[in-house]
Amino acid sequence: MDRFLTNIIGICTLPGRFIGWLMLPLILCVCLTVFAAQAGWNSFGSWEGDVFLLGDGITVNTLTDMQWHIFALLVLFGGTLAFRDNAHVSVDFLSCNFSNRTNATFQVLGDLFLILPFCLIIAWFGTKFALTALSSGEGSNYGGLQDRWLIKACLPAGFALLGVATLARAMRSVLRASRGLPIYSEHTHD
Repeated sequence: MDRFLTNIIGICTLPGRFIGWLMLPLILCVCLTVFAAQAGWNSFGSWEGDVFLLGDGITVNTLTDMQWHIFALLVLFGGTLAFRDNAHVSVDFLSCNFSNRTNATFQVLGDLFLILPFCLIIAWFGTKFALTALSSGEGSNYGGLQDRWLIKACLPAGFALLGVATLARAMRSVLRASRGLPIYSEHTHD
């Protein structure tokens, strides 16, 4: 069961592992935006008709929007990786003096009564948020990215993955503590 729950957490981190590679296009977008600002360019190209996400051209505003979208993806899906690796913000100066059972109790209570409800609320309202953007055809008014529903749909998806990982970690912590095992291993993602 421990291995199964660890695998569930691992599956929840898959998007974050792939999305981490978006750091390279993010750097490219920032460099192009700075270069275009210095050169006085606003448009990199335009075409007839709309292309998914890009609309009818690529402008400095498109690149600026792309930077924010990539950053949002890195945070949303990278957060589950930080959660898995226990690299998120925590109160370690207190927990280092607690027993394994006390740490497990605090972790499970925090997971079930703080993180999980927050994830459920964001996933619930984020879904409505994304569906409204989809049905209204929301996009940029100033030459940026179109099809805002796509990035807005990532909000409930990211928090749903974090919620599933939270539930699996809480169950794994109870299981490990009941067996007298440490709730954290040196490599928590193994």
